[in-house]
Amino acid sequence: MSQSDEHLADQSLPPESSPHTLLQHPNLWRAGDLRTAHRAAGITTGYATLDAHLPGRGWPGGGLTEFMLPSAGMGELRLLAPALRTLSEQQSRWIAWINPPFIPYAPALEAAGIEIDKILLIHPRSHEDALWALERATRSGSCSCALAWLDERKLKAKDTQRLQLASKQGGTFTCLFRPHAASHHASMAELRIALGQASPGEIRLDIIKRRGGWPVQDLHMPVADLASPKQIRPTDIQEQLSLWRAVQEAKADPGCRDQKSINQSQTNQPSKSQPVEASKSLDGKPALSQRAATPAMPLTGKDFIPKSKRDSGNLSVH
Repeated sequence: MSQSDEHLADQSLPPESSPHTLLQHPNLWRAGDLRTAHRAAGITTGYATLDAHLPGRGWPGGGLTEFMLPSAGMGELRLLAPALRTLSEQQSRWIAWINPPFIPYAPALEAAGIEIDKILLIHPRSHEDALWALERATRSGSCSCALAWLDERKLKAKDTQRLQLASKQGGTFTCLFRPHAASHHASMAELRIALGQASPGEIRLDIIKRRGGWPVQDLHMPVADLASPKQIRPTDIQEQLSLWRAVQEAKADPGCRDQKSINQSQTNQPSKSQPVEASKSLDGKPALSQRAATPAMPLTGKDFIPKSKRDSGNLSVH
């Protein structure tokens, strides 16, 4: 090849197509360098050790994250509490809970610093409805975070691909909770973490998949201290217990002479120590109303209240 031909060949190659430039592309996954895996800043997890192992030093602000659990309510919400608190404080968008297996306990969420007026609970009737609601919520851009519990028997790899793309488009931190066995199934989630019990007050994490890095095992996080309910006192729980007992007695005896006072107490303005129910108002924002309360463990014990206790008056959107 003549010198003139070499000169023309060099000019035909645009500068951006050089190998060095291509290697710096933010969408290129490089297993050996976590720093170049994702240049966008993540949502801080609240744990410096965990942040150091995640691209963007935090949860992906726009992407699908999967949590593999041995059982629901083992501490997954305590792990996410710092991020949920940050999102509720810094953004005006919803935090959507889609098909949760239990009813979140409002006072515990509030004590953890999570603004409950930004929580939206969605209870679909089927797996297809839940998947549709999750994809629409993540793609719309109206949710800063979406927490979802889907039917594992019907969930397919192509569904996770759709959710990953929708989360990217809407800039939503999407959390999908799945059983441990799902770690052996293919998924397009950009971050996959398996959770397990460690010593009391700790939770064990295994990072199964992350962008730009190899798996990491046996990380221990002291989750109990970050989400302790500072404003929930024993007297608050006793008041809830007394109210619940009074309502149950009134139900058993409709002619109870105290029925009127009980009904009147339920219409009073709720205090921070009492569970609340969120229902949609005309402007689309959640309106809070007090209901009879069943005692429930805060985030430091159980993260949820069983669905069978819907009369307990915890957060619910219809």
